[in-house]
Amino acid sequence: MKTKIIKFILLSLTGCTPIASWAEDMEITATYTNTKGVMESKTDNFTEEAPLHVTFTTNVSALDAGATIEWHFTHQGKDGVTQVTRYEESTEYDFRDAGDTEVKVRAMLGNEPIDSGAIVITISDSHLEMPNAFSPNNDLVNDYYQAKENHKSIVEFHAYIFNRWGQKLYEWTDYINEKSGWDGTFHGSPVKDGVYFVVVKARGADGREYNIRRDVNLIRRYNNLTNSTEGQE
Repeated sequence: MKTKIIKFILLSLTGCTPIASWAEDMEITATYTNTKGVMESKTDNFTEEAPLHVTFTTNVSALDAGATIEWHFTHQGKDGVTQVTRYEESTEYDFRDAGDTEVKVRAMLGNEPIDSGAIVITISDSHLEMPNAFSPNNDLVNDYYQAKENHKSIVEFHAYIFNRWGQKLYEWTDYINEKSGWDGTFHGSPVKDGVYFVVVKARGADGREYNIRRDVNLIRRYNNLTNSTEGQE
């Protein structure tokens, strides 16, 4: 009741009439595409992976004369607190650092807030592993050599495949696409079954640096037992 009275007094003093689109508490809607390519819309606190591009809107459809919108982003991470302020009815923001970010929106009339809302977005710590084998035989199972599916919050990624003589056969930077990675060919022709080598340089949203070097077993022919174990190390 106190909040309603204060809002009424502020509007009365400025000679403005409150419009129907104002809500008792402003609601923030965060819209984004997750790492599986699915579009999400959230109005409550949530946890996601980086990199994350989010569009923020509110339930305020119009502004009274002289009223403005302020967005405040306050990030708490391992390096301390950072703040960003935007002045627009809807805004976009890129999340690349692990930690909690409070997103607050305020409706301002002059220098006074007349409504506000907030949500907290948590970006998870990073994780990255590369398998030890794959089987590019076009059976739609393990056909590409790529990062394991349990990866999280990787903001930079570059991988290279070499043969035993140190010749670079392939490189890629997209670790999210289901067909990203090496398909077991060189200049369009299949390479022989055998042992190859992967070098990965990556960085997580939490600042962790990944320098992965390991053998890659290319096995086109395998039995059920092999299929259940190879590539899961």
